[in-house]
Amino acid sequence: MKMLWKAALGGAAALAMASNPALAGSHAKSEMAVVDGPRIHWDYALWGKSRAITTYLDNMEKWLPERTGGKFTFQLHWGTISKPRAILDNLKAGSFQMGSFCASYYPGKLEAHTGMDLPFLPIDGLSMLKSVTHDYYEHPVLQAEMKQWNAKFYMSSLLPLYEIVGKGDMPTSLDGFKGMRIRSLGQQGKAMEKLGAVPTSVPAPEVYTSMDRGLLDAAGFAYYAHKSYRTFELGNWFTTGLAMGSIACGSMFNSDDYDALPPQYKALFEEFIESDAGYPAQIAALDAAELAAPGEFKAAGLKEWKVNPVERAAFEEAGGKPVWQDWAKSMDAAGYNGQELLDTIFASIKKNKAAAK
Repeated sequence: MKMLWKAALGGAAALAMASNPALAGSHAKSEMAVVDGPRIHWDYALWGKSRAITTYLDNMEKWLPERTGGKFTFQLHWGTISKPRAILDNLKAGSFQMGSFCASYYPGKLEAHTGMDLPFLPIDGLSMLKSVTHDYYEHPVLQAEMKQWNAKFYMSSLLPLYEIVGKGDMPTSLDGFKGMRIRSLGQQGKAMEKLGAVPTSVPAPEVYTSMDRGLLDAAGFAYYAHKSYRTFELGNWFTTGLAMGSIACGSMFNSDDYDALPPQYKALFEEFIESDAGYPAQIAALDAAELAAPGEFKAAGLKEWKVNPVERAAFEEAGGKPVWQDWAKSMDAAGYNGQELLDTIFASIKKNKAAAK
């Protein structure tokens, strides 16, 4: 049984394979033993369409049936069984077994999870983002938050650090954001507020229409998403080096459905995480897409604002550190120890930076 795992979309696929020999070599691996068990079908709720950020999910849809000889089937539903902002509630209700989430889509429901939304965190690369996310999500407060929704965290989507595509005059300093109507979620939106912008939390599938109608001047996305949602077709400038931060998105189980799985199927989900089809494929696909995008944007006629390290440090001072402290205070108000949560994030960052040296 040869498994061909999706590593990227379109032209990015070849780049991902070329830059990751281990991934390419996985195609030739010998057959893996079929895991026997009962016949089960699971439905997974997400939105949009197949793209770089859904690489591991596209792979899982094939991987589970192949590893179980067709006994565990798994189907992705692209906006057909739940709207993005309703997935958490519908998962709790048992409408499906798994779904995607972005913590900022659910105000007041996954508050502590928005710690990974904080802008301008000193996180270098997707492997480090993965490690910090999993460290943070092991905190008892976050596990209790998920439990309130009968949910269990599984994997992070690993959204790359956000950059901006906009219409109109390109800003060239912090002051250039004053009055700008920008799609900027959660804590990143609060950072943009500190710079005088007017943030909105428009769901990703609605951003193109909002920009086209003149309701938005700019949008913050990872590059792959600017391509997927076609914002670059409407924009005339984009940033590189801003690295606003990631957004806390990922996959979650309905706890009851997960608990009802036989042990061998639970083990398969654990095996998948670091298999060639899981995080390694996800990181390869996203890295390839992020590398290719700036050239494609310039070819489409967009101007590039290269944010230099001095400018980036100014962004962190004005829109990062104040938001970190505001967030910790808001966690205190929600009944948590905000400073402890913030310290947990930065302790993991420090640990993972040291490990990378």
